[in-house]
Amino acid sequence: MSATERLPAFWLFPVGLVLALGFSSLPGQWPLYAVLAIGVMVFGLPHGSLDTAVAKQHLGVTQPARLALFFAAYLGLGALVLAIWWQIPTVALAAFLLYSAVHFGDDVSARLGRLGATGYGLWLLSLPLVLRPADVLPLFEALGAGNAPVILATAPWALGIGGILLAVGLYQSPNRAMSDWRDPALLALGAAMLHPLAYFVAYFCFLHSPRHLELAARDLGLYSWRDRLAAVAPTTLATYALVAAAVPFLIGLPMDAMLLRLVFITLAALTVPHMILELIASPRRQA
Repeated sequence: MSATERLPAFWLFPVGLVLALGFSSLPGQWPLYAVLAIGVMVFGLPHGSLDTAVAKQHLGVTQPARLALFFAAYLGLGALVLAIWWQIPTVALAAFLLYSAVHFGDDVSARLGRLGATGYGLWLLSLPLVLRPADVLPLFEALGAGNAPVILATAPWALGIGGILLAVGLYQSPNRAMSDWRDPALLALGAAMLHPLAYFVAYFCFLHSPRHLELAARDLGLYSWRDRLAAVAPTTLATYALVAAAVPFLIGLPMDAMLLRLVFITLAALTVPHMILELIASPRRQA
């Protein structure tokens, strides 16, 4: 890839950072929570809703029995994550951050290699923990992590290791794209200026999700927005229904804690089967 070639969401991400700066400056934190919920619902969850189409095309999951087995395995893995979070939330949160770093690194792994990609993921996830710990701590505690300070204490090490691995990956890669070095710089700027929730919305909803959705849709031969909407709508709507079904179990929590758990624990539960599917499907795409 040429250093000047632009990946999907190249301009969308800076726009997202500017928008995030705008809504994060509004008084109170409820605008942040509202934008987080809407952003993840509209832009975040649909990017994983192509997993059924990916399984059909690359794993041969086309017969009803195989589809039923696929859905059972997918939901079973998600349920396992929920059970672990219920019992040991601090460990579950730490694990979520680590496997999210690996998952987000997949966005650059084809160009920067596995180590550079891991550095990219550690970099982007550690930045707000290091630069805005006072804002991150109550969010982690609202997610049930009683030992959240332990996670924050390790963040500088993760950031340092991530920065080194990312720099090595950028230096060694002849195929790096402009966004591979520009985005980490913008992420650092965003983490310093934005509330962590606004930072997450800018990255997840304006960079990771649209880029992943665009590349996955191209791989599946879905080029029109009508075809893409038809492909993501059933799974996305089913996910909304599952999230809504979880609300009664969280009624006793404050509204902000309820919303945070619905968003991030749902993402944690869905990321594991999504990553495993990508791990299985990727070699078959290359073949």
